[in-house]
Amino acid sequence: MSLTTQRTGTEEQVRPGWWDEPFQVFQTNLREIDAGLDVERTLDAVQEHGANVWLLNVGGILSHYPTGLGFQTRNPHLAERPGGDLVGDALAAARRRGVRLLARMDFSKVAPAIADAHPEWCFVSPSGERQEFEGLVSVCPSAEYYQQRIFDVLDEVLDRYEVDGFFFNWFGFNEVDYAGRVHGVCHCAACRAGFEEHTGLDRLPDRAGDPGYRQWRGYATATIDALTARVRAHIAARRPDAGLILGTAADVLFHEANNAIGRTLWPYATGEAVSALRSARPGKPVLVNAVAFWDMPYRLAGEQPEMLGQYLAQAISRGANPSTYIMGPTGGIAYGGLPAAAAVTRFHRDHRREYTGLAPAAEVGLVRPDPLDDDGRFGTGTAEHRGLLTGLVERHVPFDVVPVGALENLATDRFRVLVLPDLPSLPQGAAEALERFALAGGSVVATGRSGIRDDGSVVDWFPGLRVTGIDADREALKSSYVQLDDRDGADGRQVEGTAVAPRHGRHHRLAWRPDTAPRHRLVERAPYGPPEKAYGHVPSGELVCGVRPHGAGTVVQLPWTTGAAYRDTRLTRLRDVAVDLVVERLLDRPDGRLPVTLDGPEQLELVVGRSAAGLVLHLLNHSGQRGNGYGPVVPVHDVVLRLAGLAGRAARALSGTATVLDDGDDLIVRIAAVGELEVVVVEDEGGSRG
Repeated sequence: MSLTTQRTGTEEQVRPGWWDEPFQVFQTNLREIDAGLDVERTLDAVQEHGANVWLLNVGGILSHYPTGLGFQTRNPHLAERPGGDLVGDALAAARRRGVRLLARMDFSKVAPAIADAHPEWCFVSPSGERQEFEGLVSVCPSAEYYQQRIFDVLDEVLDRYEVDGFFFNWFGFNEVDYAGRVHGVCHCAACRAGFEEHTGLDRLPDRAGDPGYRQWRGYATATIDALTARVRAHIAARRPDAGLILGTAADVLFHEANNAIGRTLWPYATGEAVSALRSARPGKPVLVNAVAFWDMPYRLAGEQPEMLGQYLAQAISRGANPSTYIMGPTGGIAYGGLPAAAAVTRFHRDHRREYTGLAPAAEVGLVRPDPLDDDGRFGTGTAEHRGLLTGLVERHVPFDVVPVGALENLATDRFRVLVLPDLPSLPQGAAEALERFALAGGSVVATGRSGIRDDGSVVDWFPGLRVTGIDADREALKSSYVQLDDRDGADGRQVEGTAVAPRHGRHHRLAWRPDTAPRHRLVERAPYGPPEKAYGHVPSGELVCGVRPHGAGTVVQLPWTTGAAYRDTRLTRLRDVAVDLVVERLLDRPDGRLPVTLDGPEQLELVVGRSAAGLVLHLLNHSGQRGNGYGPVVPVHDVVLRLAGLAGRAARALSGTATVLDDGDDLIVRIAAVGELEVVVVEDEGGSRG
């Protein structure tokens, strides 16, 4: 997709603005009692933090300015403020300092009196109840308040204040409230009519898992995308210099990095989210808002400092702009993680050239499944993706994440290898794009169900022909193996003395196409107890993996969930089954070498990008992972980067000390120590060392 191509239904179009340059945000999320905010003191803290953009509550649930609209609630504490206008005071002070002001809007809820006057605006549960929380009533994006009245609010703000942009909080359908209570799908009149028009179905599902819920999510997404596009166009027409930070149709894409009770830590969540956004919409900037408190019900308790720093380090490594989010005025609630967030924010500010235009540049694309495709039959798509992602990180194989929905518009030359992790289905356009990629010379590495249809047949350009059996039961898998080195033991029949991996997870047995090159034989089960009887394993003639040429490219099919198995077991031999296949495809080039290699422990993640400064390599230290969070990292000493064919280039480390030298045609960068984050910049040709 070109940068100016529109998307049907959402009118998505890249619009240039101040947001195209690196920027840093600080958000003060104000309570109604904070209307007397000292704007000068706040701006002192914002700038000291390293930010040049202030995100401030303006309207929606509460108006922090003297609104004249009857369906908005003016903050009663504004009466205590000289002049009665927090927004006007904040904007004037920000302008004097050269700080941009973003307006935070939250249209998700209204006061009960407004809801009583306009019940047709409200969320309606499947049982017919409206949704109330702490004296506020949820409204529905399908109904008039969202579809029409919010434009009146935007016009009032734009008429009075030259803000630099808008951010909309909780801009969606409230199936779950702040307390985590599930209210289900909205059944208001507007949703009933809109859902039927969008899907042709005359009955709404009640909640996730019901028949028609996937169609509901499609309707909900289309509704929000279309409304976002309308809001964006409205703001652009009224004030071209003001941007919209929101979802896929906005000017700036948004991700919130936060913690939650009961949520198992996914250590790479922020980097994955940013990478997916950048791959899907490469022309749009991304903002990552890192939450300074531990969890929503504990807004006074600070997040672990290293966790907060990790959110932002992952964000900037993938090309996002950093934002820190606190409750209340600066200097109020004691958030101990703010120095860690400020360190990353100031680093981003102080290296403007290195982050200008920073774009993903890895040769491997890891496809991220649609969570709705984890349909319960096996439920391993996300687990497989995360297992493979972890393996690539630990093996120092740079990658970028590609949402499955973005495959259709992916350029055939963007990657050398695309990894498909247990994808049960592909949209038609995505499947066609993948084949074009392979025909043009790309390599596809497919694991699990990828390429396998529901009827057991296999996509006709894959190595497999049809499914002959599925081994998913743990009892059936016990004491069976996969032979990795493709050689026999001493007597030609035994597997002892060869490299084997335990079969764990789910394995689709396949009949293979005649032109498929075999990889890895299945070792069927044999007795495993008592010890006296634990023998008799022999390699079978059945293949576990196949490689097949297609056009100028190659397809590797491994119908086994090794990524999910690695997450379960942490056996590196299982991890390496799939990662080795990816590395082999990367090595299939004239010089037979990887463009970048890292000599260091597996706790270092290597992220490759390009910016105005040249090749930008981020090294993130994950040694601080502990249980469900992050603690202090262990510095890693004597880390070596080798860049093939780049001898003579100028290179430098932005945080620590690096020694740069040539080794034949290669450039060697030796880094004395890597703490939380190191960034190595290698200048493009012409920027040679003296």
